[in-house]
Amino acid sequence: MPLLKPTDHNVLATAAVDSLVAASDQHARNSSIYYWERGRPWTGAVVEAVQKSDDPTIRSLGADLIADPADPARYFALRAALLDTATDNPSTAAIYDLAWQAECNSRLGYHVGPLYQRDVTRVTADELQDLPSDAPVTGSSDAEVLIVIPFQDRDTNRYRLRNLLACLLSLRDQSLPRERYTVTVVESDEAQRWRDVIEPRADHYIFAPKPGAFNKSWAVNVGLEHTPGQHEVICILDADVLADREFIERNAVRFRHPGTGGHLTYRNMLCLDEMATSYAIRERLQRQAPEASADHLRGFLLRRPPGCCLWVRTAAFHRIGGMDERYEGWGGEDYDFAHRFDMEAPFDSYDDWLLHMYHPPSSFVRADGGLAHIPPLSWLPTEAIGRLDRFASGR
Repeated sequence: MPLLKPTDHNVLATAAVDSLVAASDQHARNSSIYYWERGRPWTGAVVEAVQKSDDPTIRSLGADLIADPADPARYFALRAALLDTATDNPSTAAIYDLAWQAECNSRLGYHVGPLYQRDVTRVTADELQDLPSDAPVTGSSDAEVLIVIPFQDRDTNRYRLRNLLACLLSLRDQSLPRERYTVTVVESDEAQRWRDVIEPRADHYIFAPKPGAFNKSWAVNVGLEHTPGQHEVICILDADVLADREFIERNAVRFRHPGTGGHLTYRNMLCLDEMATSYAIRERLQRQAPEASADHLRGFLLRRPPGCCLWVRTAAFHRIGGMDERYEGWGGEDYDFAHRFDMEAPFDSYDDWLLHMYHPPSSFVRADGGLAHIPPLSWLPTEAIGRLDRFASGR
């Protein structure tokens, strides 16, 4: 056994079955088309090895899982069968070798809890709007933490609106005193679609008028520049994040550490499927659990993605000119910001559990990860960032 390969067959069998699911499940591709495409040479090799296994049980169970990768029973059946094979079986050894190569090279992992259920009723935006929405205790203008949530939802199914409502409700159920943080939602669109829904659930609502593709960077800059007050720390938060009860306090306290300019809260982001998302929302908001149990969840792990939940000192954010407002659509802006910020200030990474709620793929996702069309680290704004008239007619 090579020194750098695990000797634990549980690790290797899990890697093999995870690779099969990642290669076969459309939700894996939708979680990150860029990560999925980059990992295909390795996950595809595992699929081929399973299909050519000398063990008919492995071949049969592998075919079952490929046909229905979301079935947890099929997942655990194949994993158990791999563990039951003799350790010196050549075809199983080959599967393990390829599975470990996939683990070492693919940035797309998998998680399915033993209690995951597929028959959960979908949570809708209407259901969350029916939850109590009395006026929030407004965060003070002197609050140390400003949470900025850029947002757009043009789809009739309103998945993103559902997720934003869940996110906002989870931010109202926090251990940190309410006056210590303030929440701003920036809706960027050609018209104010959801103001009446958002305003009762956020401290500040800002409309950033822009037709065409969504511009997350500009929306974030707008939120920082146009929220009243002075705030020491900014949390740039994706509207699809379901926060646990300790989320704000845990991350705010980290800025007491010497030599801290900012941080990512997570190493891996769990992109939940729809059933797991609906379970997690009900568990966190309706049953008022501190966090959703991982045993009931299923989704794909994006390994070391650069955005979704960033905490940074406001002064350092300004020194680098905020986020690059030239990016359009989804992809690339987070990589650019994280690299520029890391060059300016100490930038840490923690290993918190981060839940990304399900929504259909965006129509503006770039298959290249957004890395090709703007020179990296080249943002040097020549005017104020976050101008509300940036995309106004005539500019």
